[in-house]
Amino acid sequence: MRIEVVRASVVAVLGMVLLVAGCAPTDARPSPTDGPSAEPTVSATPEPHPELIEGGTAGQNRPYFEFLLTGMLERNPEPSSQTVVNSLVNGGFDKASMQVTVDTTPVGQRADSILVSVLIGDQCLIGQIIDAGLTSQLTDVLGTGRCLIGETLSIDW
Repeated sequence: MRIEVVRASVVAVLGMVLLVAGCAPTDARPSPTDGPSAEPTVSATPEPHPELIEGGTAGQNRPYFEFLLTGMLERNPEPSSQTVVNSLVNGGFDKASMQVTVDTTPVGQRADSILVSVLIGDQCLIGQIIDAGLTSQLTDVLGTGRCLIGETLSIDW
């Protein structure tokens, strides 16, 4: 009986040694090769920025609209209404199809937000600039043929 206990203990110890040996770290140093590495190198390519799609829909041009306004906000987190419009015009949007709200209150304080819209076909791209951030949405044209309700600036510059 004693031999069987010793034999079982030896088998258990041997099993543990083999188990631990299988978990032992291997040499992490690379082995020399005869030629250049066969592994391709991966380089990050920048994402192409959106572009204006001439004759495109409001939905198709929304990424470009957001791209222009976000870039403007990175350069100027508190833009004037004129700066907002000029950024879109410089990007290729039609000034005649835009509306923008005032950037100051009647008592001369900075407005909480600026709304800007671009009418494209039967839809409106609307952007709201608030706290140096941008939100945008697509809406249908209002019954008035315009995109924004309320007082807007005359874009005559």
